Amino acid sequence: MPVELELADPEDLWAESCATAMLSVGTPGWGATMRADGVRTDDVGNGWHGMSWVEGGRVILYGYDVDYSKTRFQVPPIDLLAGGPGWLPWEWLAEMMRVEQLIQYVYWWDGSSWGRTDYPDGLEDGGGGSTGRADQVEESFFAWGDDPEGAADAFENLIRAARARAVDQGVVEALLQQLDPGEFDIEATEPMDADAMLAVAAAAGLTAGSVRTELPAGRGEPEGRRAHLIDPAIGWAPYEESFLTDGIPAHLCWSPSLRE
Repeated sequence: MPVELELADPEDLWAESCATAMLSVGTPGWGATMRADGVRTDDVGNGWHGMSWVEGGRVILYGYDVDYSKTRFQVPPIDLLAGGPGWLPWEWLAEMMRVEQLIQYVYWWDGSSWGRTDYPDGLEDGGGGSTGRADQVEESFFAWGDDPEGAADAFENLIRAARARAVDQGVVEALLQQLDPGEFDIEATEPMDADAMLAVAAAAGLTAGSVRTELPAGRGEPEGRRAHLIDPAIGWAPYEESFLTDGIPAHLCWSPSLRE
């Protein structure tokens, strides 16, 4: 059975992570990135955390953390989509997990609550709603300027505007006036101006008249579905080398019945 989670409101997570993508538009790989399928925040060399909207006002979170995603070591392997609702974008998730190979948690928001599949007792997955704020990223932009508190306040105003889907030239320019790329703790390699930041906001549906992208909802769990691995499951009798490329038949994965 799925496990209910206590995480932040998805609109808050979206506003925070997309504001981070605007702030870090000039520093690819450091901060967050707006993509066609959602937003991804970088965990400063330790992984990344993604968020995508699904039609019907629903959400999925997914990603991994090098230090804390212990789900990768579970034998038998965990099927991260087991017990998922029929509306999950099953095909999209399967392909993303196959290509990325590192996904170690998937959470879903059905419009009223968060959930995930069950795990063996005490197992950590490295998620926990990490899509939102990243103090280390923010400090790299704010801490070295003339007015760190003013820059932080301007960023909070940007987040509030993002939450209200009212990001405009004024709130962006107010933040830019507080930033000095020459004082950043990381080098900006791409344009970091109002147009670039507003383009991110528009792609995220955070400006007047803009619409955020949603993935199509699924139509139920596909038959013959497979789960995807990072590591070979050494010592697990059913394991075959083909599982690393083709995935594991879902029925072979860990299930709560194995607790008994």
